Amino acid sequence: MSPRYRSRVSNGKGKAGARDYSEATAEQIDREMRRLLDDAYQLARRTLMADRDKLDVIAKALLEYETLDGSQIKEIVEHGRLINPPPGGAPPPGKKMPAKNPLGLLALTARETEVLNWIAQGKTNYEIGVILRACTGTICKHVEHILVKLNVENRTAAAVIALAALANAKR
Repeated sequence: MSPRYRSRVSNGKGKAGARDYSEATAEQIDREMRRLLDDAYQLARRTLMADRDKLDVIAKALLEYETLDGSQIKEIVEHGRLINPPPGGAPPPGKKMPAKNPLGLLALTARETEVLNWIAQGKTNYEIGVILRACTGTICKHVEHILVKLNVENRTAAAVIALAALANAKR
């Protein structure tokens, strides 16, 4: 009699049940699942790496504008750049905030300036995400860019710079 291997298997509807398999069958299933996952991973990696430059442009546009529609993604894929950026408060890439905003002098994008303003008010990344209707990961990326642009190591130092700029503007 061959040894049996007992495992819990889902039926796809949220209900799991016990199944009896031989150890050999369980190993064969594991090998086949590993092969399928490895193949899918390699296909995804090849696909992403083939158009890495376009993915980088899409990522930068998403950081700048928060959302892109299908036609804007298509522009990037076809032309390698965003031709018709979304309307809204964010200036075109590379533009600085107007000098009337004291934080605009810090060479940040409009969205980074908003994030820095909330950091200076003591908000967490999660809270800023809720306020600005952005995911926490996006806010984390903005914070990362702010720290690099301000040449500081942490958000407290960035908040000090923001508060100093705001205080100087009041004088």
